[in-house]
Amino acid sequence: MFGKIRHIAMYTHNHAAVDRFYQEIFGMRRMTSNTLDETGKQNASRGHISDGVIGLAVLSRYAGQQSGMDHYGFEVEDIKEFVRRMDQHYPKNQIARGLDYVPFAGLRSYDPAGAHFDIAQAHVANVREGYNQAGWEQPRWINHISIRANDPGQAAEFYEKIFELKEAETYKDDGSICMTDGKVKLLLRPRHNNLYRGLREGLDHFGFKVENLAQAQSDLAALNEAAPPTANGKFVGGNGKKNEEDFHRCCLGQHFTADPDGVLIDMSE
Repeated sequence: MFGKIRHIAMYTHNHAAVDRFYQEIFGMRRMTSNTLDETGKQNASRGHISDGVIGLAVLSRYAGQQSGMDHYGFEVEDIKEFVRRMDQHYPKNQIARGLDYVPFAGLRSYDPAGAHFDIAQAHVANVREGYNQAGWEQPRWINHISIRANDPGQAAEFYEKIFELKEAETYKDDGSICMTDGKVKLLLRPRHNNLYRGLREGLDHFGFKVENLAQAQSDLAALNEAAPPTANGKFVGGNGKKNEEDFHRCCLGQHFTADPDGVLIDMSE
């Protein structure tokens, strides 16, 4: 496979709570160091965490940035070949150079739904630490990322042409298309006007595979009791019920919740 999903990034004002959540509930471990803290300076105790395959960057939020999922990323076999494919198939898509101090991105671009993704090649440019290593296996791991697209078919064609992702199993006849890099799935869900959230294109949520769903739910409850409101995942407010119903339509999830910053995540056994 030319491209593999290796990265998710989110911005938060609640770094300690969010970082603790993913480490305690899903067993994620530190894989890089020296990311920026709330002061805007590199901090040796801050870094990306990982499930052994995907590096999760829990980043401090600053002015001009929204909380929540911001982008995700691919490791490719040849970064020059990625640029050539983009020039050939999507010449109007812009490509930006990655920031020098980050431990993953060499380049950044976007798909037909506007979802931003980073591009990296192992041992090239600023890619460092855990992103250059083989990783590990663990019982709880990120098995899918969901993107909302006005035209899932158009987005699927993009990911096939650029990254050689293949269509995975067919789950529900709701217009969703599921692609895979061989391990991690990319679920392309259609945009709709049943709720405000459904009108938005771009990154929607991500999900974990767990070895025992009942145990994972118990772990969530225990963490929420020990450090409320760490992981209550409640859907409230005027759109809460509709948002919850829409989230439950994800064909890859069995239990639906949110992290301490409200980023939607699901779990399946």
